[in-house]
Amino acid sequence: MIFGNISHIILLGGSRCTAELALYLKDATNFKYDLFTSSRQLGDIIFANGQTFEEFLIENKINYFVSDDINLDEKFLGSITIKSLAIGIGEAWSFRPEVITLFEGRLIDLMGIRLPQYRGGAHYTWQILRGNKIGACNLQVINDEMIQGVFDSGEIIKFKEYLFPNEARIPDDYFAFATSQEILFIKEFIDEISAGHHFHTFKLQENFSMYFPRLHTLKNAFIDWQWDSLDIEKFVCAFDDPYAGVSTQINGKMVRIKKARFETNDGPFHPFQCGLIYKIYQGNLYVSTRQGTIILSEVNDTSGNAVIHELRTGDRFFTPHEWIENGLTTKIEY
Repeated sequence: MIFGNISHIILLGGSRCTAELALYLKDATNFKYDLFTSSRQLGDIIFANGQTFEEFLIENKINYFVSDDINLDEKFLGSITIKSLAIGIGEAWSFRPEVITLFEGRLIDLMGIRLPQYRGGAHYTWQILRGNKIGACNLQVINDEMIQGVFDSGEIIKFKEYLFPNEARIPDDYFAFATSQEILFIKEFIDEISAGHHFHTFKLQENFSMYFPRLHTLKNAFIDWQWDSLDIEKFVCAFDDPYAGVSTQINGKMVRIKKARFETNDGPFHPFQCGLIYKIYQGNLYVSTRQGTIILSEVNDTSGNAVIHELRTGDRFFTPHEWIENGLTTKIEY
């Protein structure tokens, strides 16, 4: 595949990767560019300092357009020419067939997962649950099959695989490292387009396909203290920052916990002891589980206020089975 004489790049989405690529196009290339995002993505926090997507764009004087339905957006449709290439990066819309046709193969999508594995949503949460540290970048042609429910079925234009560092434990760690890889990946792609590079496309091997559904932390993430200790640690990590944390109950109140670490120094515990706070040391809670201890350093109420200082030894974390069952059976759709 050769993209030809591309002089106009359209970015579609609203993430840190989208923002930094827009800045790169603005300051370091000769491409004309447009950025289209959705209203719900403007307020998303994209940096650890709390800066939102919209704040970054304003601070760096990056022009952008907000569209509730990109398929009907006259500014978007009117900007498409034979020299336009559109890159979706976590875009909020699905594309209609007539829009896909307008681009003639020049509408592509960045997928930051190993395809065809981890199709669906909440990719890093599912990876953390499974202890998986292999990441990937894919640029994929958006085709009509995706509209018909065939997930991520387009041909791959460019592919890169990498390993998350051992110290990556929570979604924030995965997001930060993946974003750095994705930015370098697309910058390289843009340079290759400028050089008239010929891309060798390939189809996905569907026999390796895996699908995991979207998740909502407040509706799905309820912990079972009878699970194996390592599974509890992974579960808490998987819904840690930037998410609200996994939900459980203590002293009759719902709380959300983060910052968990599994240790075996104090040995295993009987199932009847699971969930008990048996020690508090240097502000950390030591909670008994089947194979050892889960050490917690963050417990918040449902409003996000810290309550760890209110807890005492002998208090027990417990999650009603109804909560756990609801979390397992609630299907999330956006």
